[in-house]
Amino acid sequence: MTLAPSLRSRFQGCLVGAVVGDCIGAPFEITGVKGGPGSYEPVLDFINKLGVEVNKPEQLKYTDDTAMARCVAESLIANKGSMEPRDLAMRFAEEFQKSPNRGYGANVIVVLQQIGEEDIKDVFQPAKCQFDGSGSYGNGGAMRVAPVGLCGKKKVDEVIEKARTSALLTHSNKLGYNGAILQALAVHQALHTDHDKMDPEKFTEYLYGLMEEKVETAHEEETESRTHDSKESLLRQVKRRRDESVNIYCDRLKSLKTFLKSDPSADTVASVLGNRISAHNSVGSALYSFLRCLKPVEGIPTENKLERTIAYAISLDGDTDTIASMAGAIAGAFYGVESVPEHWLELCEGCHTAIRQADELYEIFEKEKSQE
Repeated sequence: MTLAPSLRSRFQGCLVGAVVGDCIGAPFEITGVKGGPGSYEPVLDFINKLGVEVNKPEQLKYTDDTAMARCVAESLIANKGSMEPRDLAMRFAEEFQKSPNRGYGANVIVVLQQIGEEDIKDVFQPAKCQFDGSGSYGNGGAMRVAPVGLCGKKKVDEVIEKARTSALLTHSNKLGYNGAILQALAVHQALHTDHDKMDPEKFTEYLYGLMEEKVETAHEEETESRTHDSKESLLRQVKRRRDESVNIYCDRLKSLKTFLKSDPSADTVASVLGNRISAHNSVGSALYSFLRCLKPVEGIPTENKLERTIAYAISLDGDTDTIASMAGAIAGAFYGVESVPEHWLELCEGCHTAIRQADELYEIFEKEKSQE
């Protein structure tokens, strides 16, 4: 019987899982997966070369996914677990200036350049101006949010608020920041789920309930603060017209739960849950990759479930580095760092920094726990 990973190991596994998913998925974002979604062979061929033909330390480079996630972790560490938007925004801007060739999207580059201006007063404003004021609904907020989920079991509301705030710095569209919220909640739930109590359908139902109740409630309170309507009137409004972005994520979770029973082809998963750069067309696929790979997948022979998760996520094609990174973060939070193949730790750039950051976040968690 395999011993369950320690909570420290799960902290480490989460951040390392995100890094290795990013590094191993990145080459396929450029070339695509030969044969399209569900073509496991080219993905497995590449993974099998790791440590053999691909064998130089840190040969696999991380992208903007990891660069920005590291900023989130460092900001949380520097501020003892608190989310300080200005500090985080400045770290994003400085990281981009230091290493701009990590695959940043053209639109986020504009935001980061504006944040980096000396006279910036409102660090949220550049993101609000994107796309004629509608904001970005890309998955950039979700891809970097994993460190936010690494906190106490009872801190669900805190996870939601930190995820929203961290995403709003670059992605002010509700689809963008609600995707970050769902990803952070998935990491948080994986972190605190015992292995012998893992039920994929209940895991999905739990996240559905949070997205329906907590995220919708936050929207309701925001509405109330802007009007003089009665509470009863507001509740009727919310019941009549639910926030569209929450609806979309709840719909994705419904489809995901159905897929856990029907086990469709990867091509169907990519078509319905998505494999693109928009948050609502990628976060669900990352979560499904983790939950589906709790069981064996025909065509992916490895017994290592984290490796299986990342291989499956990449095989969905499309935005491979980000989907694999998000899936790796959730899987790592569940399986622990022991599940990451040792040679991956050496081949993938940034793994040792991820372990150090995870340790520091764990120490903050332990200190907060002792003060409760």
